[in-house]
Amino acid sequence: MDVMKVYNRLPVWGQNMACFAEGMRIRRTRYGKDFWQALNEYESHDKWSYERLCEYRDERLRKMIRHCYDTVPYYTKLFRDGGIDPDSIRTLDDLKVLPILTKAEINSHPEDFISTAVPKEKMITGHTSGTTGGGFVFKTTQQAVCEQWAVWWRYRRRLGIEFDTFCGLLGGRSVVPVTAGKPPYFRWNKPNRQMYFSTYHMNEETLPEYIASLRKYNVRWIHGYPSAINVLAEYMYSHGVELPMEYVTTGAENLLPSQKEHISAAFHVQAYQHYGLSEAVANFSEGPDHVMYVDEDLAAAEFLPMGDDGQCEVIGTNLINYAMPLLRYRTNDICSVTETADGRIITSLDGRLEDYVVLPNGTKIGRLDHIFKDLVSIREAQIVQKSRDRLQVLVVKGASYDKDAEERLKKEMALRLTGIGIDIVYVDAIPRTKSGKLRFVVSEI
Repeated sequence: MDVMKVYNRLPVWGQNMACFAEGMRIRRTRYGKDFWQALNEYESHDKWSYERLCEYRDERLRKMIRHCYDTVPYYTKLFRDGGIDPDSIRTLDDLKVLPILTKAEINSHPEDFISTAVPKEKMITGHTSGTTGGGFVFKTTQQAVCEQWAVWWRYRRRLGIEFDTFCGLLGGRSVVPVTAGKPPYFRWNKPNRQMYFSTYHMNEETLPEYIASLRKYNVRWIHGYPSAINVLAEYMYSHGVELPMEYVTTGAENLLPSQKEHISAAFHVQAYQHYGLSEAVANFSEGPDHVMYVDEDLAAAEFLPMGDDGQCEVIGTNLINYAMPLLRYRTNDICSVTETADGRIITSLDGRLEDYVVLPNGTKIGRLDHIFKDLVSIREAQIVQKSRDRLQVLVVKGASYDKDAEERLKKEMALRLTGIGIDIVYVDAIPRTKSGKLRFVVSEI
């Protein structure tokens, strides 16, 4: 059954009921007893020194390395074939003896990365896509999910955001059908205290409805993709509209200086940025002082220099997911980092910087990675907009890519983009920028 096709045919009240049910499922998965225990534990780490955090990280790393060697077929073979003693890896620096792991390599034989020690009934399926456009489905556990969300809520609570704070969310889910031509342009996720706004309907005609909804329900916290929040803020700034907020938080993309200015002018607050990955291999959080630190207690992040300009590639190792651990995983993200007595500080983040797709009616859509979320047979993809009424999707096929995968890709595109022509073009490789980054969306208009 095509769940989204059924959902899109429901009346608005029916879609709100479906969002309520999904919200309850999410709440049970993320915010059970394990979550609150983990949150208390992680918040106690705020009193620790940088040295103690690193010791804790390395303790977890040693435990994970031994687990990988003993129970994960890929790593057992890797260590034995390479003559690597797992007990010789004791600190973050010792990880350098291992090769860098890519998403494509995992997708080629995912079963080899699954631990034999974790019962299948305790595994949860996770999804990610990232800015290379290649889908990735992985296994995790409820404990790992709760720990990750505990660290993300630790970041929010540091800023003063409490768990029951009502949130206007601008993310990538298709909660409002793209064919919808009238408000409301949001749906309720009441179990998680969210008004989930569509990022696929934002244009000059509809944005006043977004603002009116935020005012009507007295929303004081906006969270989401900076590209989407910026569309709203830019409109407000250019039309002299102000809507004071207590908090604006962003994730999943780099927060640009121009976006910060628009957000500050429109909402009378500075936006805070957060970097996290579904795979839980690296995590950075910006504090009340607007300094972004590496969360050493959640994951083991390495920063490999790419040249003389100070930019580094982010390589991450999981410390919490015992179902499908990832060691030295290539995130395809780039940043600059400085080590201080208080911790490692991210001074710039170039990891998910994307252009917008502009629809013929003026709607700007900034993040479209959800299209490729489950398309693991696509190695890489890039959206190139040639004109206001047409765009190309460059696709590097994986070994299992077939006609069904192509049809799923067309369906996912149609769910999010309306009124614009789409050409799928198959290529052998997609060119990188000078810094080695694959831009997921490239605008030529």
